Amino acid sequence: ISDYGNNARPFIISLDGWAGTQRYATIWSGDQTGGNWEYIRFHIPTYIGAGLSGQPNITSDMDGIFGGKNAPMNIRDFQWKTFTPMQLNMDGWGSSQKYPQAQGEPASSINRNFLKLKSALLPYQYSIAKEAINGLPMIRAMFLETRNSYTLGAATQYQYLYGPDFLIAPIYQSTRGDEKGNDIRNNIYLPEGTWIDYFSGDKYTGNVVLNNFEVPIWKLPVFVKSGAIIPMANPTNNVSELDKGLRTYEIYPGGNSSFKEYDDDGVTEAYKLGKGASTLVTSNVIQNKTLGADIALITVETTKGDFEGLVKEKATSFVINVTEAPSQLSVELGGKKVKLNKANSADEFILAENVYFYDAQPNLNRFATKGSEFEKVQMVKNPQLLVKIAPIDVTKNSIVLEIKGFRFEPSDRNRLSNGALTLPALAQIAEKNTSAFTLQPSWQKVSNADFYEIEHDGMLYTTIKDTTFLFEGLTPETKYTFKLRALNKDGHSDWVALTGTTSANPLQFAIKGIRGTSTAEDQDGSEVGKLFDQETDDVWHTKWGKNSVPFDINIDLKGLHQLEKIQYLPRIDGSNGTVLKGTVFYSSNRSTWTDAGKFEWTRNGTVKTFDIKNEPAARYVKISVNEAVGGFGSGREIYVFKVPGTESFLPGDINNDKVIDGNDLTSYMNYTGLRKGDGDFDGYISKGDLNQNNLIDAYDISTVTTQLDGGVEAKKTDKITGKLVINSIKTSYNAGEFVEIIVKGVNLASVNALSFGLPYDAQDYEFISIKPSAVEKMDNLTYDRLHSSGQKALYPTFVNVGDKETLKGNVDLFIIKLKAKRKLMFNLKLVDGLLVDKELNTISM
Repeated sequence: ISDYGNNARPFIISLDGWAGTQRYATIWSGDQTGGNWEYIRFHIPTYIGAGLSGQPNITSDMDGIFGGKNAPMNIRDFQWKTFTPMQLNMDGWGSSQKYPQAQGEPASSINRNFLKLKSALLPYQYSIAKEAINGLPMIRAMFLETRNSYTLGAATQYQYLYGPDFLIAPIYQSTRGDEKGNDIRNNIYLPEGTWIDYFSGDKYTGNVVLNNFEVPIWKLPVFVKSGAIIPMANPTNNVSELDKGLRTYEIYPGGNSSFKEYDDDGVTEAYKLGKGASTLVTSNVIQNKTLGADIALITVETTKGDFEGLVKEKATSFVINVTEAPSQLSVELGGKKVKLNKANSADEFILAENVYFYDAQPNLNRFATKGSEFEKVQMVKNPQLLVKIAPIDVTKNSIVLEIKGFRFEPSDRNRLSNGALTLPALAQIAEKNTSAFTLQPSWQKVSNADFYEIEHDGMLYTTIKDTTFLFEGLTPETKYTFKLRALNKDGHSDWVALTGTTSANPLQFAIKGIRGTSTAEDQDGSEVGKLFDQETDDVWHTKWGKNSVPFDINIDLKGLHQLEKIQYLPRIDGSNGTVLKGTVFYSSNRSTWTDAGKFEWTRNGTVKTFDIKNEPAARYVKISVNEAVGGFGSGREIYVFKVPGTESFLPGDINNDKVIDGNDLTSYMNYTGLRKGDGDFDGYISKGDLNQNNLIDAYDISTVTTQLDGGVEAKKTDKITGKLVINSIKTSYNAGEFVEIIVKGVNLASVNALSFGLPYDAQDYEFISIKPSAVEKMDNLTYDRLHSSGQKALYPTFVNVGDKETLKGNVDLFIIKLKAKRKLMFNLKLVDGLLVDKELNTISM
């Protein structure tokens, strides 16, 4: 595009990406189902994680490409994505159209308001996008602003900073929502400092967790940092409508702050050559004890840099957030004072120059559909001082706006009552309010109390309006302490202490580390491994557009367990791929399968449970599916539970330390080729004979090596095939001659390990060495062993440790070198030959 389009700037959206993709494309999260809370919920940490991974450009379908037809969720998705890099509309596969006006009123009016806000924020967004090239991402994890134990955990995964000045806490679940979508939002962490509710002007002191924050359907929790300087533009439907002769700065004066606005031509790659312009804007609030009021000093420095199409003659507009009219204003342009005239109305202000206007009740509902019921809704925030300066050459003239009598002190709407406060009575954590991961303190209402606060783990949870509060994300079977108090306009009560202990983990006996495959083809990006990662936020799905039923899900439990039950978590909405009917089997060796029974499940998103009778011991489970929604397969997770209190046997854990590691491999190396009847076999070594053929061979060793160095990746591979053959160069040898035995692999496929026995008479031969060929990258565990019976045997054994390339084709594997002790005819025979693949499937010979 750049080469053939007059240096045009490409705009690319890619489904996938990796390190470096951010230089060329925006990453898109793929086809998802809208109209449900999960779609919004999981995208918030996804967007945050993308920024932390060096991918600042990320987007997803508005309200999903599937599903939809849920106005409140449609609105909530449009709201939070206003404060993301871009909004992508994908349509045609859903329950309804995904246009912002598709859900009718009030969605049309609310979505239009937010889309207009996004267009007005373009200069701010463009500036933070420039910063994201080699600085912080646009969407910023909270710990990038404030690093502490609270932000470094999962507690702030559902909020973020959009650039340096906006804190966004999306509505991602129904907490106390009504049928219209009006709700509250809890657990909003405000970092240290002062934060202002963008839609009301209410002010909050930081380092607290805000709760019971009211969010009528038209409102998104958006907080602006005190001192924020926000470059803005005229609201548009398309960037072609931008007024390039006007620049606007909305400012929340507080302390000393600054912001560097960036601009360029917006259409070419010239910015890479430094063709761009920057404007530094500063805000300083000075306490003037003589006047008994503050002075806000706003300075717009001259614009530095240049690019083709830069409009130098610009009018400048200021939107200063205040709580009362200032006493005096003055403006200097390039060091010369300019007289400001007072406008008596907003209409007069719009038409005039070098003018100011005090808007006592700004109504943000400016773009509601004419004649609609929502047009009557008042979205009123704090007063604003509007100042507009006539066009000047911004590259030659700075602007200094001085505001005497500046004041921003909104009343505290959370503190309305007066009177004495008693200790909250009956403060407790009842058993019914206790679970493995949550505790919910409760107490009696306190007279005169406006709200309550709870101190927990060094953090203050404030503005709790109910007489109960839920703490989530806790650790099972752990004791926690809390302090509770009541507050109002006059102050607060004393603290009352309470404690609670979480219950046992419901997944305590869900077997960890299991892996699985499917006989159905996976959809790229939704592989079957997502069924077994103990993460319920992702989904496995078979190939789109292809019937997959019937299919099998094969599960390796990585150990021998007494089985109690299986739980299947379908997609939340029970949509395509939800498993409905099938049969469950179990096995200890994958050769012999036992039928555990059939299942028939209802089509919905609830957890499905299959109870396994008689508590059998097994390592493998197979779920044969013969009916699923749409002919696909899908699911969020499969858990396999062992019987509580039972011990599990970890195959390959030959030293019985409950882990598979290099120590187990060392043990196997020392006992390769050991047979039943040998002095060391019976006892703990026999437990390492996992295929129960009375021999330590490549299969037994592979149970360890396939789990080392990161383990093998669970994916479909070719079926294991082939055989081993041995040949000597000649048939007769004299004493002292070397006997070279060529070991070949015939028609090999997916061979990850091999072994065999080569018995020989110690009076005839002496083992010298093995020279690897095709197996040179495999680990050589060959053992020349003298059995307790007196029989001598060589056990050539080669295995891959970790995930490595397997053997295939017709190849020379290695050469065994023996030495003849006397004249003899070569007649050695291969015994107990074994080929093993990564999934521990075998071929014997």
